[in-house]
Amino acid sequence: MPRKKQKKLDEARTFKNIFDYKDENVESRIIEYLGNDNSVTIELCCGQADYSISLAAEYSGRNFIGIDRKPARLWNASINAASLQLKNVSFLIAYAEKLDSVFKKIKAEEIWITFPDPYPRRSSMKKRLVHPRFLDIYKKFLVDKGKINLKTDDDTLFNYTLKVIENEKLNLIKATDNLYKSNHLSFEENIKTKYEKQHIAVGKPIKLVSFSFS
Repeated sequence: MPRKKQKKLDEARTFKNIFDYKDENVESRIIEYLGNDNSVTIELCCGQADYSISLAAEYSGRNFIGIDRKPARLWNASINAASLQLKNVSFLIAYAEKLDSVFKKIKAEEIWITFPDPYPRRSSMKKRLVHPRFLDIYKKFLVDKGKINLKTDDDTLFNYTLKVIENEKLNLIKATDNLYKSNHLSFEENIKTKYEKQHIAVGKPIKLVSFSFS
């Protein structure tokens, strides 16, 4: 492993706004760090957490938790949040399949899944973060009528998500295969991540699906 990356891995675990799902009492420590019981929005596959940080800067009265399995990515997120002096955003090193063991008290009002690995092969379908096995996990820490949003550039993942919503009889709120074709987007919808900008630059249309369990 390159020395610079190893340094990030080591440092990330020392930052006050980064937590690890393996740590004892991790949920209580996140709650203590945020310091209030304001509503919570979670970003999965957050990388450098463009969504969480943009939302935290815009909505000071809400809390945000960016989640990624790779500490080196969260190193960048932590530095960026600290540079803006944001106290309403924290970061969690975790796999999505572990989240129901972490969140027992925290209830999210909204989940953003931003440009996850689409796992295009059918043999890897169960790894897609909108697969029913993951939805069962999210349901445990999402409030009633809480919303899940998927942003992707991948046609297969977009169409698969719509099929899951239909098969599971979920509530489809919005679906578009070309988000920025519209001139009427919310602040949340209009946030562009680092990789999203790269997709747009080469002409890839961005897709959005928003849905809830009821």
